[in-house]
Amino acid sequence: MMKYYLCIALFFLLNFCFSEDYIFEFQAKVKNLKEFNISNKEKFRNYDLEGTFTDNYGNIGLFNAVVSSDVKEGKLIKLDTTAENVYSNNEKIYFRGVREKSDVDAGIAYGIIVGATKGLQPLIGSKCTTSVRYLNDAIFGLNKCKVSENSKKILNDIN
Repeated sequence: MMKYYLCIALFFLLNFCFSEDYIFEFQAKVKNLKEFNISNKEKFRNYDLEGTFTDNYGNIGLFNAVVSSDVKEGKLIKLDTTAENVYSNNEKIYFRGVREKSDVDAGIAYGIIVGATKGLQPLIGSKCTTSVRYLNDAIFGLNKCKVSENSKKILNDIN
């Protein structure tokens, strides 16, 4: 039984060690902001983001996201996002992220690639870390995901 657990642990360790960084920067504008002032101290916000992205493989594309957040006493309690990257060859990836208990205007979110069109399906399951900052109605973000060697080749061959 111990060998079984050791094999599983070794598999995950090797998978992590041989994974590559996939980094993409995105910029977007806040669209369709809907805000409910639940009380003097609590707000709910829902909005869309529309923008562009570039990645460390030279790819470019369109970035879209739907975001909902709960804010209490000026602090972010929870933020959920579902986003789509549309590459120049019309391939797409979809990811979901969560950010909790941070400043409203900046923070770190954690997510996972949950879907993709046929050519990018090997990226599904890749774990990501996202850093964002807001300036008025603009967002600037950096997303860093761990991807397999196979995914690296696929991303490199888009252009």
